Amino acid sequence: MMKGFRLVTGAAALAILLGQSSQVFGYAAYDGWGSYNLGDYSSYGEAEDYVHYNSAGGGVWTGLVIENGKSYSAAYGYADAGSLKQGVHGWAVSTPTNTVYTDSRMSTEAANRFTVLPGNSGLDIDDKTTLQLNIRLDGTLHGEATSYPGAGWSHADMKAGLSIYDYSIVECGEGCGSPAQASFGASSELEAYDVTPIIGREYTYFAYWEDSWDISSNSGDDDSHDASWSETQQGDAMHYEAGHYFDTGELTLEFQATVGHTLDIESYIYTYVNANYDGEAWADFSNTFALGLTSADGAQIVWEVGGSQPVPLPGALPLLGSGLLGLFGLRRRQARKQK
Repeated sequence: MMKGFRLVTGAAALAILLGQSSQVFGYAAYDGWGSYNLGDYSSYGEAEDYVHYNSAGGGVWTGLVIENGKSYSAAYGYADAGSLKQGVHGWAVSTPTNTVYTDSRMSTEAANRFTVLPGNSGLDIDDKTTLQLNIRLDGTLHGEATSYPGAGWSHADMKAGLSIYDYSIVECGEGCGSPAQASFGASSELEAYDVTPIIGREYTYFAYWEDSWDISSNSGDDDSHDASWSETQQGDAMHYEAGHYFDTGELTLEFQATVGHTLDIESYIYTYVNANYDGEAWADFSNTFALGLTSADGAQIVWEVGGSQPVPLPGALPLLGSGLLGLFGLRRRQARKQK
């Protein structure tokens, strides 16, 4: 089943069709915000090619010690329209006696445009060709919480999506719009928290994660995945941790395109984390959300921004960010024990 439908009506549809071949098109944007014990932060930026943001201003996350009663959050992200690579990373930590809601949100968007030409394929303008999209997304979610002196809570989630449109194709029903020629969507969520005891409930700590992804195309090359896990524990003054490594693996999606047509590719990735009382959460998807696009029969793909074909990153790179983030939790726990 095809997913994704971009609505265009009247003059808007005409403007898209007339301007598609002449307008220079590229877009990258980020939107980050958060709050913690010492205040709030927010930032937004956009450009035609590349943007990045780090609320902490550099490497100050590593080795950070937070005194009891305080909290901290940070956000990092980037988007590259030329390569269509994106990354996001959020972190929130709250110490045992902190009562300030602590959270972080980071989202990025990237868009580019490509034209399918005959190249060495022997195809003519308006012939159909099969394009192959290779895409991968992976990263880490983590949460931990302790029950005393307040009910600790940690939450982390991620959402991502990508769609390819040929805006010369307009379908009309109740309204007119352009259907996605190929699409990808993914989400993951994790929580670990202390549960207020009530009669009949046989646990005081709960943790879970769930994730899903799906792909679809105009050639019916569809697939999907869903997974979940949960665990409960009974006890007093416990410290609980949960972690999940999300990985789609390299997905391959074939779809049909028309030689001579220009297609738009649009993608986003988003993460949100929060922590309360004695809790910590992070979501690290800062290394791999990337793609590659090729023609099965030799047609030429010409990109509007960047001039080169996007190529997926090696799968081992995300482990770098995950390892560095582990240092943050270790330092915080050491500080808590010293208190």
